[in-house]
Amino acid sequence: MIEPIVLFGIQFTLSLVVYSLIATWYGAPRLSQMSVELALVPLLWIHAFRIVGGSILAPGSVGPGVPIEFREMIGYGDMITGILAILALVALRARVTYAIALVWVCVTVGMLDTVNAIIQSMRFNVFTYPLGVNWVIVTTYVPALLVSSFLIFKLLLGRERSAALDS
Repeated sequence: MIEPIVLFGIQFTLSLVVYSLIATWYGAPRLSQMSVELALVPLLWIHAFRIVGGSILAPGSVGPGVPIEFREMIGYGDMITGILAILALVALRARVTYAIALVWVCVTVGMLDTVNAIIQSMRFNVFTYPLGVNWVIVTTYVPALLVSSFLIFKLLLGRERSAALDS
């Protein structure tokens, strides 16, 4: 039988490759034709559903051996980032002056949360415990979050470079 961490690595890597190909072949070319504000919207919708990470807090969602400290860190971090994404979407839609700043906050908090979750997953060795649907979330949804975060950072940094060149 395959070791859980090896299975995780294979599934996570393949999902990351698939999302990267989708982004490269379809997403980035279309987004590059839009204003930064419009291009950010579909990428933020991916983060708005981070609220699903809160499912790790539900009773019975993971095996009893998964430490509560880990579950709370993952669940609350994802829900906070999901709320930030929703706020950023509303701000972009309303065209408020701080919308881009809110996108920066969302994607920065989200990336720090994701990197921390990956590190803590290894620290707590959670892949040896029953994770239920959370296994699917980590192996198929987290790679989408990483790819969309990369595209968001690219858009935001490209905007700053463009603004600097215009001055």
